[in-house]
Amino acid sequence: MGIMDFVRGGVREMIVARPDSAKGLIVYKHPENTIPKWAQLTIDADEAAVFFRDGSLVGVLRTAGVGQRHTLDTQNIPFLSNLVDSFTGGEIFKTDLYFVTMRPIRDAKFGGNFPPMKDPALEITVSPRIHGEFVWRVVEPDKFIVNYLGLGGTPTNDAVGAFIQTKFMNAVRKTVPNFVIRQKVEIQELPAYHEELGQTFLQKCDDLSDIGAQFVGLGDFRINFSDEELKRIQDAQDRYADIKAKRRAKDDLTGGNYMQYAAAEAMLGAGQGMAKGGESTGMTGAGAGMGMGYAMAQMMGQAMQPGPVPGGAPHGVPQAIPQAVPQAIPQAVLVACPGCQAQVPPGKFCAECGTSLAPPQPRPCSACGTVMAPGAKFCANCGTRAA
Repeated sequence: MGIMDFVRGGVREMIVARPDSAKGLIVYKHPENTIPKWAQLTIDADEAAVFFRDGSLVGVLRTAGVGQRHTLDTQNIPFLSNLVDSFTGGEIFKTDLYFVTMRPIRDAKFGGNFPPMKDPALEITVSPRIHGEFVWRVVEPDKFIVNYLGLGGTPTNDAVGAFIQTKFMNAVRKTVPNFVIRQKVEIQELPAYHEELGQTFLQKCDDLSDIGAQFVGLGDFRINFSDEELKRIQDAQDRYADIKAKRRAKDDLTGGNYMQYAAAEAMLGAGQGMAKGGESTGMTGAGAGMGMGYAMAQMMGQAMQPGPVPGGAPHGVPQAIPQAVPQAIPQAVLVACPGCQAQVPPGKFCAECGTSLAPPQPRPCSACGTVMAPGAKFCANCGTRAA
């Protein structure tokens, strides 16, 4: 039976409603643009009906109540007078009718990789991943259609969801890097800040009020890493742990007096080196070398003892045994650190700050390729500053 059949027959029982097959759609457009007067409009509690004519918004209706329907008549619904088709004697409403779901959409998913971030402790750059769910809803169905969907064809749920997901993911991508920098959190520890991050995601979300929607809440989410990223993090953690262990060991030596320990080690090494250097002369050379090492250690011990009282002792008082004048560690066994400028024993790394003690190597200029002298700050050929 066509629309005009309803009109001519005076039938007032035509039902207008969203079909069961379309209940899952966020937006459903009624297929007919003419509706007879007295038709019965059914609107579910979780949706709204939005009326347009000639591209302009005419009105919005919500549910009529339990077991109730809206009777489409200008006496009941005044804004319907703007939909009356005069060519049919006022018996037909001409309209584009949309049903818009207003219940919370709870299965909205988001996820992807973050831009590269530098870990503040390990000093490596990694790109964590995030996957989760959020909740959103339409709160002003007329704005949602006018400012987002438009009056063309009805979009699929996937198309609508992709737009909202992009908006939410923008907030997530802005939040996490700022959180790492502000809180100085190691990136691999981000999952431990689940609740705090979730609250911040919602606070930083774009305002959707201009399209009549809003973010309502956050479901579960997970932050993780690829196998390759996990290996890089583990390697960096191992290196970091080794550095911290060496620093603790340095502080523990002789009550924290690492220079005293290093000087004693240098003296012992000098004695051993002299002993080895005399191997060609047999035990005599070895004894001399060991004696020299012992003498240097004894000199260091004497340097730690208090000296005699200036001016000598009064007459009749036993003279104090002269003490050796403290001697500085021979410069031959110390080198200047290029990092902290401390005088430290030679080796691969500085005993004070860990800087490499290897001499600077010649390297090519980044601009012209000319090989620069070790330690040069500018290229002698083109004047470019050394990288």
